[in-house]
Amino acid sequence: MKDERQEIEIIPPGEDRYREETSRIWISTNGGEIKFVKLGPFGAFMLAAGTLALLGMGFFFLTSLFFILAPIIAILGAGAYLSGLVGMGPFKRLR
Repeated sequence: MKDERQEIEIIPPGEDRYREETSRIWISTNGGEIKFVKLGPFGAFMLAAGTLALLGMGFFFLTSLFFILAPIIAILGAGAYLSGLVGMGPFKRLR
């Protein structure tokens, strides 16, 4: 494989030209512009902090939901067990 160096093309703002045969950028015909920029250290830190905050909130919500639902399910299970011992409920034998 040959390492080819290509000439850097700088297009000034306001000039609407590109060479189709050498362009590796996909251009949409019915939308706005999308710019991809490299993140600096601060931008990468902010992106990571935002992602961790969202994950943390999701984890907090799910664990809080578990801690609320676990005792409710345990109480319902204990009630079903005790009603079975007493002989009440829909699962008693018909005589």
